[in-house]
Amino acid sequence: MKFPTVKVCGNTDSKIIELCINHGVRLIGFIINYDKSPRSISILELKKLIKNIPNSVKRVAVMVNPDIQEVKEVSNYCDSIQLHGNESNQFIKQIKKLTNLHVIKAIKVAKQIDLQNMEQFHDADEVLLDTPAMGQSGEAFNFDLLKQIKNKQFFLAGKIDINNVKTALKYTDKIDVNSGLETEKGIKDPKKIKDFFAKVRSYEN
Repeated sequence: MKFPTVKVCGNTDSKIIELCINHGVRLIGFIINYDKSPRSISILELKKLIKNIPNSVKRVAVMVNPDIQEVKEVSNYCDSIQLHGNESNQFIKQIKKLTNLHVIKAIKVAKQIDLQNMEQFHDADEVLLDTPAMGQSGEAFNFDLLKQIKNKQFFLAGKIDINNVKTALKYTDKIDVNSGLETEKGIKDPKKIKDFFAKVRSYEN
């Protein structure tokens, strides 16, 4: 079985990034200029943190309602942008026109009808399904909402951790993990990271 695509988000520590890379992470996410998050970093900090990331691991800028100039700036340092605000499909088209960024659009999912919002972002390269709080409350995703989805080409977030990742992998092979690897907000735990990747590696369809 192909190893699932795991993105570790909210990175602020170069040693944690190295550990994730050694355990098979495919994408490393950085929350840029978002003061409401304890994991937020500046673009100057981003430049330092990406120095030793190999080309085989994608660098993802996670942003909330950025302006196009901010997007163009992060495009110098990241491969992808993950949009977590009220960005429109038109804005995504603009990003695609002006940069080479791979665009991931996050969608808040509280009930079944919210999944229909996936269709309106047809210019995004991928979508990510998250809880309404989008990482701010550590709220777990309600997997029952995914039972009717036939297309499994989406990222899934929402307090995914060692206890529920095998359930999450029944619905998609693209996992976005953040608070599930932390001992406290913004502080990733090396043991939790090692245990999480061991659990992912042991998963079988």
